[in-house]
Amino acid sequence: MSDPAKTRWILLNAMRIGGLIVMAVGLLIWRKGIGGFQDEMIGKAVFLIGLIETLIIPALLRRAWRSKNTGGR
Repeated sequence: MSDPAKTRWILLNAMRIGGLIVMAVGLLIWRKGIGGFQDEMIGKAVFLIGLIETLIIPALLRRAWRSKNTGGR
């Protein structure tokens, strides 16, 4: 897998899938109290971390990779 575009694509999709899993766990903690955690704030925090991992971090990575490849433009 020497193609950097393929590696980046796989990384972005892995981040999105991982974020969705974290969001689901956070939602379950928030609403159902799974895993011994019954604090609503913990569930909300985990859900928010998953949301950031799903939406914001891939966009920041794409922007960084794009500016690196185009010479800062």
